[in-house]
Amino acid sequence: MITKKVAITVLLALVLSTSFTVLNPTLATAPDLQKQKAETMLDIIEDNNMTVTLAFSRLCEQNLTVPDDAQTAYSQGLTHAKEAASLMDQEKFDEACIEAVDAMQKFEEALRLLDAVLPVEPTQTEVTAEQAISLKANITRALQYLERLENLTAKADAAGYNTVALETRLEEVKKHLETATRKLYALNFEGATEEFCVAKILLDELTQLFVRLSNLVTESNTERYLQEAELRVSAAKENIALSATLTPDAKEDAIRALNNSELSLANARDRMEDSNVDEAIEELEEAKKWEEESDRAIAAVNDTSTSVASTDENSIRAKPVASN
Repeated sequence: MITKKVAITVLLALVLSTSFTVLNPTLATAPDLQKQKAETMLDIIEDNNMTVTLAFSRLCEQNLTVPDDAQTAYSQGLTHAKEAASLMDQEKFDEACIEAVDAMQKFEEALRLLDAVLPVEPTQTEVTAEQAISLKANITRALQYLERLENLTAKADAAGYNTVALETRLEEVKKHLETATRKLYALNFEGATEEFCVAKILLDELTQLFVRLSNLVTESNTERYLQEAELRVSAAKENIALSATLTPDAKEDAIRALNNSELSLANARDRMEDSNVDEAIEELEEAKKWEEESDRAIAAVNDTSTSVASTDENSIRAKPVASN
């Protein structure tokens, strides 16, 4: 416990304050030895002060309130420490030592009170469990990332890219992570950590390569979608022009929307030629909106036609039969 450590330093300080006199009364009166003793004790109370401060910090981190009596004892200790430093500056070394001992005792009292509310130091079992949980979480995240890379590799392979080398490296990473998991379950933390680190290094090396591959796959998919959209819009315009059911106004609205869609597709084509895939995708999204606008114009006419046909049919059904 923290209090035990400070208690030992206080005891040592008390021994220091008397040992010179006991061992050699003549030397005990020498100013240089008194000064050395006082300096040593001031160093000790500085360390004790830091220990109390750290204990306060632990309480704050865990949202625990510092006991009033502990705060009071600490403040009194600081007062004695400041007085000891002042006496030291005045070269009153004996008096400085007395104040230093008083400061240590107050710091010890403060720590004893803090120990009563501070959580117990974690056991070795708890430390081990925490290490295992942390390492397991890291391995799990790495496996999830590996799975995403494997999916991307499969898409790249389907798109016609040579992914044999990538698949080999990914399999190597997977083996290291699986080995790390086995060693972790065997509580071989050192071995598990080593295997995980190797896997992490390999993954980091593959990251840039996969970024480039991802860009290529995205570009390929975008180009394919652009071609399909161009054909789809062209066919839609032709069908609308030949339609016998659409009104002239509906045709005009639908064609106008598709013209705007074609304009966005042309812009997307320009962006692709400039290798600006992100902006090309934005233009494709805009083109899709205009296609949907054209569909709505056509759907409005179809809904109206259906409604008129339904009304006429109901009128026929409701017409009374003439009696003879």
